[in-house]
Amino acid sequence: MPDGGTVFDRVSDGIKKWLIGLFASAIKHTSRSEDRVVAIRWLGQSRDVVASDIGSIEKLKQLNALINSRTAIVAIANSVSEAVSNYRKSNLPWSMKIALPATLAAIPLVGGHAAGIAAFGGALGVPVLLLIFLGAAGITSIIEAVVTSPEAQTHIAEIIDVIVEDERLRRTSAQMKAAMKEQPMDPTRFAMPVEEIALRQHLLDMDPFNFERHSMSFFQRAGFEAWATRKSNDFGVDGFASHPDGLIIVQCKRNSTENKVGRPIIQQFKGVAEEQDAHRGFIITTSSFTEDAIRSVALTNRIVLIAMDDLVRWHTEPPSFDFGAPVSDAPA
Repeated sequence: MPDGGTVFDRVSDGIKKWLIGLFASAIKHTSRSEDRVVAIRWLGQSRDVVASDIGSIEKLKQLNALINSRTAIVAIANSVSEAVSNYRKSNLPWSMKIALPATLAAIPLVGGHAAGIAAFGGALGVPVLLLIFLGAAGITSIIEAVVTSPEAQTHIAEIIDVIVEDERLRRTSAQMKAAMKEQPMDPTRFAMPVEEIALRQHLLDMDPFNFERHSMSFFQRAGFEAWATRKSNDFGVDGFASHPDGLIIVQCKRNSTENKVGRPIIQQFKGVAEEQDAHRGFIITTSSFTEDAIRSVALTNRIVLIAMDDLVRWHTEPPSFDFGAPVSDAPA
């Protein structure tokens, strides 16, 4: 039966997406924004437990302790449990409704034996089993679904705390992580003239901090958690975005038209991107780049240059941030 595994995987993936939606919805509908921050931290800690090498029993105990650590988390967990127990009334396709009990009952727990919801529902709770079923990747998807919502933006500093602890940033230095959290500013898409000449002039006349926030809004609109930082740092980074494949760092140069960005700036920023293992580094300017700068960037796909013409185009054609794996500089 060659198609059996494919069908099962498709049903399992559909159930996971449904569960991710349940968790995200329960968190988004909490009455206090502070509770959403607590929930994001809980998910980050739970993800670490799920991904750890500790034994199954200890893993279950730690996940259960995390759920019971705060009243807000208990409320969220109860909400998810209730929704799962009423799955027959949900909008799940019929095939997934049929498969749900057996799928969750097959969660491997102790010594290779399967134990379903009924076995641990009273002691350890349905949400613990659901987190194990979703795995670290599924928990990350819940976090991303929550932090990209408008309600989460009020507490961007706390959200950044979660992001900087993500496994994808394990090679990012402590100094860079500190810079990421230093005086963060929400991205803001400022009103812009429609006519191109007026748009170019408006960008040139913007306050530098507002230009940074405006530039980072394109990353946020693409679905990434993004922010600018008001305080200058040794890395020359003005903004950050959390891409599914890693960290994006951004340098903004609101230069006059004739003040092109040169090779020294490119080299310095390229070094930062390499050292911090950033997935990509963007340099966004209201001018353009020298030929030496362009040649320097041609040696790697880790750095992306956005000149005024490109930035103007972003306002009418939203950019795509789908990249391949970054490559380092070619040998000299």
